[in-house]
Order: sequence, then structure tokens, then C-alpha cells
Amino acid sequence: MKKIFSILVAMLFLSIPCSAKAATNAKVPVLLYHVVSSNPNGQYQFSLTEFKKQMQYLKANGYTTLSIDQYYNIISRTTPMPNKPVLLTFDDCTSDFYTNVYPVLKQYNMKATQFAVTNWIDTWGHMTTNQLKIVSNNGIDIQNHTTTHSNLTSLTHNQKYDAINAATAKIRSITNKASTYCAYPYGSYDADTASILKSLGYKGGFKVGGGLSTDMNDKYGLPRTIILNGDNLNVFVRKLSTGN
Repeated sequence: MKKIFSILVAMLFLSIPCSAKAATNAKVPVLLYHVVSSNPNGQYQFSLTEFKKQMQYLKANGYTTLSIDQYYNIISRTTPMPNKPVLLTFDDCTSDFYTNVYPVLKQYNMKATQFAVTNWIDTWGHMTTNQLKIVSNNGIDIQNHTTTHSNLTSLTHNQKYDAINAATAKIRSITNKASTYCAYPYGSYDADTASILKSLGYKGGFKVGGGLSTDMNDKYGLPRTIILNGDNLNVFVRKLSTGN
């Protein structure tokens, strides 16, 4: 009888989908960049030379860059996790993304997510509608960073709703794809913001800080690790490994 029981237990274990097992205890670094420039100026601008070194490191060390849906499915434990996953994110749809970042990503066949401030599109220093269409059709997810980059916690409920919903509509008009993730300007949000995202069908929202993403994270308070001016390759590797 004991032998039959053991066989049944073994069969039950083998019947569990591999994807469910593979995604348990998921840990994914989510990196945040702003401007990537040949001449970085200020804390939130980053060296193009150093950025190239970082992307070379990811490629040489077997990292898999994720689409934002792949990332979400991993931390939701519905899809297998590659050995070394990473989500690359960029904020504000600044023009350097198209001229400096996108060619490097394309060189290494890497995926990334651009969180666009929609009222800044087609203005000086920012990407054009056509540029967003091009990158959207070539491995870059375009997602919501609101209309004007206002701190959402300082807005009324209706103002928050409009800032998110109008950006949703604008992104869809450009990419013909739904925007289902939001990066909170300044990383600031509250329960009302999360409630609005849920009502609009958003799967998640990103703050700043918080370490590595795991399957235990609140989906409307997802962490991101910011890459800052002066972060050398050693710092990058540490942030990639620990989220801090």
C-alpha cells in the first residue's frame, strides 16, 4: 500500500506544469534610466559610454531582457523565468532614447520599456510620434508615465484619472496597442492612484526603489532600481544583483 501511495505522489508532482514551478520565488531586476547622453549633466543623466558597457555586460553574461508582459507573467508565476532576466525601463520619452539608446538595444536584440509623458511627445528634446511608432514596432513597449509628469499624490481624484486616462488614449493612438502599466512620476502614488489604475484595466504600477521584483510584490507598487550618473560597472553589477 505504501508503494502505491508513493507512486501516486510522484505522479501528482510530475503533473504540475513546469511553468508554475519555474516561476516560484521569482526575482527580477527592473532598471530605470532617464537621459543617456555623450555628455551627461546632472544626477539623472547617464553616460552613453557607460551604458554601452552595461549592455555589453548583459549580453556577455547571458541575461535575457524582457518585454513588460513577460516580466509581469514571471512575477505573477504564470510563465517560466529565464536564468538571468532583467527588465530595462526608460522614462520621459526624451529624444536621446531614439538617437543613443535604441541603436544599442537594436545591436544586441534587446527588449525594453519606454514610459512616455504624452504631452511631451513632439516637443523639443523629446521623441516624435513617428519615432515612437518605429520603436514600438521593434521590441520597445510604450507605456504610461501620465500626461504632464505631475506628482499624482498632489492631484485630486479627477485630475489623477485624467492624467492617466488621457495618456492611455494617446499611447493607443500612436502604437495601436493598449497601455496596461504605469510608472508613477517621481515614484509617488497612493491608494487612490492604484484604484484608478485598476478601474482602467491596468495590470500594475511602478514606484522607485524597493529592491528586486518578486512574486510577493504588490502589483501596484512594483520596484525599480534607478541607474544614476557616476554608476560604474561594479555599481551596475551590484544593483543588477541586489536591486540596491
